[in-house]
Amino acid sequence: MVKNYSFVNNYLMNKFLFIIQLLIKAFLIFLIFFVWLKFFVYKLWVVIIISLICTFVILCFSTLLLTKNQKKKYLKQKEKEDAQDMFFSIANDRSYLTFYEELCKLRHSNTKKKKKYLLITHQDSSKTILYPINNYKEVSIDDIKTIFLETEKEQANKIVICCNEYDKKLISFIKNYSIEISILDKYDTYMMLYQEYDYYPKITMRTTETKKLTFKELISYSFNRSRAKGYLIASLFIFLTSFFVKISLYYCIFSSLLLLLALISYINPKCNINTKKEII
Repeated sequence: MVKNYSFVNNYLMNKFLFIIQLLIKAFLIFLIFFVWLKFFVYKLWVVIIISLICTFVILCFSTLLLTKNQKKKYLKQKEKEDAQDMFFSIANDRSYLTFYEELCKLRHSNTKKKKKYLLITHQDSSKTILYPINNYKEVSIDDIKTIFLETEKEQANKIVICCNEYDKKLISFIKNYSIEISILDKYDTYMMLYQEYDYYPKITMRTTETKKLTFKELISYSFNRSRAKGYLIASLFIFLTSFFVKISLYYCIFSSLLLLLALISYINPKCNINTKKEII
């Protein structure tokens, strides 16, 4: 009974917060239209009606689009984090080659585990080498040369290298070899192997990346939801001031710009990532 009550209570609270957020968005959109329409339309009731109609239309479209985009972005971000954590976990596993052997055997029964790589023999007698590099360094041209020399005796038709990351120059460099070489970083490995085979390494360790402040993060800071209040207050102040000055066009421009910044800060999913935590 307590669990059911708690579930209903949380559901109602989420619905209430959603409605509040929707009203704030509607208010900001309404103000943007109102600021500009009152400059061109002299009848106040006409300005209010047009602003309400425009607000309703934009709110409907934006809500639908944002809901779809947020789901896609969350999924992509989640997959990216999983790819990082899976590589980090398997890089710290002594039996990492066994995992790849089990993955390959899901579709290729004739898979043999060597010291550093896997040799897959297909039904048409062609051979593929899967060579997982179990360290964090960026794969270089010298690494490709070493891998080629180590596996040359197998006379394989293709070499697939799984790694953390690689130098982008390798994309053109590997074309110099007569054998087909494919390089997969941790994200490509996640998508083209784990997802394709529906077989994933167990996440035993998680990564915490430390990054320098980038331009994108600076934008994210500027358009964070916490900044919306400041933009809104400044906009309302300028908007009210426009009633007491003769040249009100500049005030309308700056007021609407600040309202737009407030709206972007409030609804932008990139700068407002919700992290849900279970308290108990």
